[in-house]
Amino acid sequence: MEKHTRIEELVSFLNKCCDQYYNKNNPTLSDAEYDALFDELSLLEQQTGYVLPNSPTVRPGYEVLSELNKVSHDIPLLSLAKTKSAADVYNMALQSDGYLALKLDGLTVKITYENGIITEAATRGDGEVGEDITHNAKVFVNVPKVIPYKEKLVVSGEAFIDIPTFHKINEQIENDEDKYSTPRNLASGSVRQLDSAVCAARGVSFVPFNVLIGFDEYNSKLARIKKLNEFGFELIPNKILDKNDDEQTTLNKILELKNIADQKGYPIDGIVFTFDNVAFAKSQGKTSHHFKDGIAYKFGDPHFDTILREIVWNISRTGQLTPIAEFDTVEIDNTNVERASLHNITFIENLKLLTGDKISVSKRNMIIPHVEKNISAESDGRDDYTAVVPTVCPVCNAPTQIKITENGDTPVKVLYCTNSNCGGRQVKKYTHFVSKSAMNIEGLSEATLMKFIALGWINSLCDIFKLHTHKDEIVVMEGFGEKSYQNLFDAIENAKNTQLSNLLVAVNIPLLGKNAAKTIEDIFGGSKDKFLEAINSRYNFTEIDGFGESINDEIYKWFDNIQNRDEFMALTEILTFKEVEKENIDTDNMFYAKTLVITGKFSKNSRDELTEIMQKLGAKVTGSVSGKTDFLLCGEDAGSKLAKAEKLGVRIIKEDELYTLI
Repeated sequence: MEKHTRIEELVSFLNKCCDQYYNKNNPTLSDAEYDALFDELSLLEQQTGYVLPNSPTVRPGYEVLSELNKVSHDIPLLSLAKTKSAADVYNMALQSDGYLALKLDGLTVKITYENGIITEAATRGDGEVGEDITHNAKVFVNVPKVIPYKEKLVVSGEAFIDIPTFHKINEQIENDEDKYSTPRNLASGSVRQLDSAVCAARGVSFVPFNVLIGFDEYNSKLARIKKLNEFGFELIPNKILDKNDDEQTTLNKILELKNIADQKGYPIDGIVFTFDNVAFAKSQGKTSHHFKDGIAYKFGDPHFDTILREIVWNISRTGQLTPIAEFDTVEIDNTNVERASLHNITFIENLKLLTGDKISVSKRNMIIPHVEKNISAESDGRDDYTAVVPTVCPVCNAPTQIKITENGDTPVKVLYCTNSNCGGRQVKKYTHFVSKSAMNIEGLSEATLMKFIALGWINSLCDIFKLHTHKDEIVVMEGFGEKSYQNLFDAIENAKNTQLSNLLVAVNIPLLGKNAAKTIEDIFGGSKDKFLEAINSRYNFTEIDGFGESINDEIYKWFDNIQNRDEFMALTEILTFKEVEKENIDTDNMFYAKTLVITGKFSKNSRDELTEIMQKLGAKVTGSVSGKTDFLLCGEDAGSKLAKAEKLGVRIIKEDELYTLI
């Protein structure tokens, strides 16, 4: 009976993990941790014969919870059995020749062609039913829109975002909490976007790994895939494996493919072996969970022991100080790793970290360096532990302050510098000003800005628009040249033609985010003169729905600072502001003229993207829940706003309902 109880516990827990992984793009376990529990469940089921109908061992993925139209798969898109042993792969290859291929870490997608054009594309979903993503498949960067093959062709493969693109997209997201944790999360949300323009902008790739229907004249899986390559599809990196290969050769070929993935910047979570002979593969049959014609070799996330040498604190434009662990270099996946974020004070306290500790680190999903555990603290207990937190800012020596913020529903301790003129904050101030969400000036990275500041070329925000006076010096700088300079010059010139909301976001007035800035822009018609007139007359911003005393006070506190005000006025003389054009809005939609708040993390759109969608429907998006709030759009990890909305009786709309209503 104890084994039965354990099976029930594992099924419940693993299904929750699957829900987080497949439907919410928010994995709570590493692949290695999940696989260990999955293997335990499989063994217990074999020992007892007790298999629950909703066990993850008998069905892949998870129930589809998306608003996208559902698509039934005539041929089930099942998973593969998994192993961490090269011997298992070798023994399988003894049955029949086959090949090894990369197990790309993205979202499995099926694409159907009829008469040479795409007629349908769908995600795997639970293997039997997926989601219709035809509109997005047509904008994958390497999927041919038309092929010469006129008979019905159905291919399955992986939609993914390569690692360099993943890092590039994350670099454009200023707030750490909004960054994507893995390429798979980013790919999964991108593939399931309602707006194909968003998917296209994120550079989703697709590599086929099987032909489900078509090419009947070939009895070789690899020959079918190579035929796809002739039509414009990318060929999945592979290695032939036959009966003459021994176990060591098998492992060597696995590692060779892993190196190819590293070189190409492909996110992978293993290597797949599959029988090449189509007839033989089909003869192997399947379970309700996986086909028996192949096996997936999983690497897991190996942990490496090292010594924590120092905890340094990096400052952001808001003054938040983020702890970074610096440790003795360890080599993980052919790269040297010596730093990892510690996130906040609470994370340090939970691990009871002290310099000199022996710690275990990994690269989660082979991408993100992470401190997994504190070996020293686990051995000595440390019941009286107190985190060592700087009392003064490491940049300017001003006093620091600990604030309690929410990470989802969990309160965490965060450290801040109290000096608004801190030199570290100033660099971040310029970085934020040129960022995509603000003035959107490409070519001015933080490193480049630091060089220009050190040379004395930037002492104020206005100086960014005067960099053309240093053209002769810039073109000869390392990393520049005539073309790079011209691109930078063009970006700066383009930024001069902007909107009032962009400037309000760029100058970083506390509490004034993009939503609030857009609301102000709408009220004053995008006119900087009308806005400044309102500031001079001490307009009461609390008259705006969603604007409380706090944001009103912060606006005037910022403009009452002479330096801030003078800089803002100088910028308005340089910039040209677009008038706000009223869009034709269907006033019959349920969100028109309603006040709503967006909170939590959403899988298909960022909060900024959702804000734009709702504003186009005529809704008023505010930052805080009040008695005037009509709707709360609620994603994962909603926190206090959800609790307040429930208390006030505000209608709560979850993500799975939202897109249906839209």
